[in-house]
Amino acid sequence: MYKAVEAGKIGELICMIRLMKMDVACEIVHMDTTDIVAQTEHGLIRIQVKSSQFKRHGNKNGYQFSLAYGGNKRPLTKGHCDLIAFVAIDRERVLFKPVECLKGQLTKRFLPQKFDRDDVELKSWNHCMDHLYS
Repeated sequence: MYKAVEAGKIGELICMIRLMKMDVACEIVHMDTTDIVAQTEHGLIRIQVKSSQFKRHGNKNGYQFSLAYGGNKRPLTKGHCDLIAFVAIDRERVLFKPVECLKGQLTKRFLPQKFDRDDVELKSWNHCMDHLYS
């Protein structure tokens, strides 16, 4: 198990590599609630990266992500970032979701199978681009 700070850095690097493999220009920036900025044909996309390791909790095995920020644990909104990148560290896979689709949730849980598809990054990225620019 990694410490939280290490897991966060590893998640950012995994996310950046996956974006670069999809020919998406990006940089790690660490500006408030934005970890990565990606350049698309439509403009800049602000990405908040959330990392998790596989956890076993009785019958709720999977990945759990905290979506809160700040000391008061407030939910992320469109004012903070455009997308959330959920990184399964051990699988080195990323699932992108528009922050607006999370509707104020403070946590998000995924079953391991969500990260199994070979095209999970590309498919979820394209879904986000359709959501943001359609």
